[in-house]
Amino acid sequence: MAVFVLMLKKFEDEERVVYQYGPNEDLMGRIEYDKINGVINQLSQIESQEFADEFFFKRAGRRLSRMIINENQNFVDRTTIEF
Repeated sequence: MAVFVLMLKKFEDEERVVYQYGPNEDLMGRIEYDKINGVINQLSQIESQEFADEFFFKRAGRRLSRMIINENQNFVDRTTIEF
């Protein structure tokens, strides 16, 4: 069974970038990258009995890390991860 993780950029300034992440647009948590301190934080979890937030948060964190390290902090408006 394929798993789909959606990430949507909601906010970006000089200090941080915030994304929503989750299996679809109706069920999303929030993750941020603090550009000043170089830290990724979870702002809110996915609230669902059906989907484990930890799974989606880890994948969103990895994708965010890739944007930071490999893509020279190019934070796209929308991205997906498929497994």
